[in-house]
Amino acid sequence: MENQETKSKGKDILLGIVGILAIGSLIFIGKRVMPIKDVLTPVVVMAATVEDVYPLFMCPCCGKPIDTACCGMANERKAYVEGLVAAEISEDNVISVYVKKYGLSSFIDETRKKEFRDELIAQAPIERPIITLETQDYDFGDVSQDGGVVTAFFELNNDGKNDLIINKLETSCGCTSASIVYNGEEGPVFSMPGHGINEDVPADWQVTIKEGEKAQVKVYYDPNVHPGFRGTAIREVHIFSNDPIDFEKKIKVELNQVD
Repeated sequence: MENQETKSKGKDILLGIVGILAIGSLIFIGKRVMPIKDVLTPVVVMAATVEDVYPLFMCPCCGKPIDTACCGMANERKAYVEGLVAAEISEDNVISVYVKKYGLSSFIDETRKKEFRDELIAQAPIERPIITLETQDYDFGDVSQDGGVVTAFFELNNDGKNDLIINKLETSCGCTSASIVYNGEEGPVFSMPGHGINEDVPADWQVTIKEGEKAQVKVYYDPNVHPGFRGTAIREVHIFSNDPIDFEKKIKVELNQVD
């Protein structure tokens, strides 16, 4: 008798839950509104395909979709997508993992970039590291090839409530390289990946900047990497950290290369 009563109560509770969910025939899942019939039916998540993912991302060197295989950097990113797709995970998960590795700037579409960042902001903890740059642009002016390498410094702060860990820098061209200077010591110099550069940098390299402390980004431009080039050039440096929102921070330098 007692077992029958227990089963009856359990059935009543289940029916009550279903009844609540059925009010208005809609419930929220994340940001999506789904009919109740879809919620009670197992959801089949389709695995991503390379054809769906390739057009979303561009090569920072060439500015073309990564499947054009225009350079070593594009080939590296293309291969990374192929590895993720081979794991048979959803397109959303492929996008998330890819962007966490290569940064928001890898998106071709600005709307997709904004949507992704808005979601990061919504999920970020209050006590987090916050990377800030006092300036993100610098103009070298005229850079003489005869004069050799020129440098610029950018002040970097941890304005958050936790340790800021920087573990990688990338540049958009082999003529430009960058390093982190912290407590008077300069770390390894990073340049453009996918071109046989940065191979001597330890894979586990990182620098930890405490809450409220500062560091510098030192940027180098070498005009002799492209000795025949004359005219205006814009180059970028990307700084990757554990800031859950701005995990990729960008610096831009401009110059006019002359004799």
